[in-house]
Amino acid sequence: MPDDNNLIREYRGILGQVNTPLVFFALALLVIEAIIGFTLVNSRLDADQQFNAILIMAGLFIAVLLVVAFITVKYPLNLMDKVDESLKRHEVTGNLLASEMFKDAVMDAVADIDRAHREREADSGSG
Repeated sequence: MPDDNNLIREYRGILGQVNTPLVFFALALLVIEAIIGFTLVNSRLDADQQFNAILIMAGLFIAVLLVVAFITVKYPLNLMDKVDESLKRHEVTGNLLASEMFKDAVMDAVADIDRAHREREADSGSG
């Protein structure tokens, strides 16, 4: 029974990662390609049939790629929450770097490093 609970938690963890359309398409493509690939490897197809199956896999990959590109261009708001998050983090980082407190902390750290370096030079020069 504990194995079943771990398996359920693992599946929930994987499915919890599917939170954007792009990740959904990637997961769907991965599942479809894995099924076709598994079937290809475990079947007794001749070379021509295997080649055709690989062409189908490539065509499916290109089709999903085109669908994702279309959705990205046609409905870009699905991706905007990540962009807004990134812009907010960039603004916060910029504000921190521009603050006097940060500049003072950097100057103190550089002064401490310089002081330690000079002390080492003085100790090695006198010894």
